[in-house]
Amino acid sequence: MDWRAERDRALLALEREKRPQARAEAADLLVQLAAEEPSRASEFSEALVRLLADAQGEVRRSGIGLATLVLTPEELPGALTARLSDTDLGVRLEATGRIADLALPELRGALARMLEDPIPEIRFEAARGMAALKHSSGLDILVEALDTDILRFRALGALAELGDARALPAVKRLFGRWLLPAFERTQAAGVLARLGDAEGAEYLLKRTQKKWSADRALAVELCGEVKATGALERLHAILRDPKDPCRGAAARGLGRLGDPKALPWLLALLEDTAAPEDCRLDAADGLWRLGLPEGQARVKAAAPTFASPEAREELAELLQEKP
Repeated sequence: MDWRAERDRALLALEREKRPQARAEAADLLVQLAAEEPSRASEFSEALVRLLADAQGEVRRSGIGLATLVLTPEELPGALTARLSDTDLGVRLEATGRIADLALPELRGALARMLEDPIPEIRFEAARGMAALKHSSGLDILVEALDTDILRFRALGALAELGDARALPAVKRLFGRWLLPAFERTQAAGVLARLGDAEGAEYLLKRTQKKWSADRALAVELCGEVKATGALERLHAILRDPKDPCRGAAARGLGRLGDPKALPWLLALLEDTAAPEDCRLDAADGLWRLGLPEGQARVKAAAPTFASPEAREELAELLQEKP
């Protein structure tokens, strides 16, 4: 079906439909159509204006998602900050979260204002954004979010990024909590290790031995990210076992570990065309983050050896990232 015809039908539905649910679905469809192919973005400019001006909050919320696809990096911050005073809390929440994701120093003031919003979820998004900017003004909000099930995992990620040792007692209490879900305990261990607590790194290394645990891949990657003692040897052992389901996580972890000794190991996996493409992509990720010129050059040269368009597209996106 022609995507332009679908776009026009969705816009017509926004004009004619009275049912809020149907109008919200039409707005979501516009975002999906624009996201499917980046080259289409310019043809959704009028739709963006229409969504952001709509009287229905859910539709304006979709407009924020469309703005991230349609607007230039120079235009987007202004469009998002303009929505921070929206009467719909969902719009404010979406805008604050998108601003947090941008992690732009010039938007620190906008995030600081949202730390005072009456809605806890909005304050959390603002605190997460401040953490990404290495600013501790939202520390108390992130610590408080550790007691909220739906926010806990993301709060731990933000605290790890912030790296403020004042969070250590709260994270340590959480880590020792009875019946804490495995993923959250492993994430908490990663934060402890980042903040200099040896117990966190020890837990991560032990967790890599639990072959059938659902959180093992997270533990494997975090071992490299926090540079746990013994991580190089442990991750290498996982990487060289073609039957280990966490082989890709080990490749990513080795890249984050940053030890040049991993270069030949990762190159061997990248250039092994008999290996699964997802593992080879993980090796490319590890090499790119390792930051060595030889590894990065070989990643670029490996692009034609990936058979699927999806893998080549993922590799192209990786090459756009700053190592």
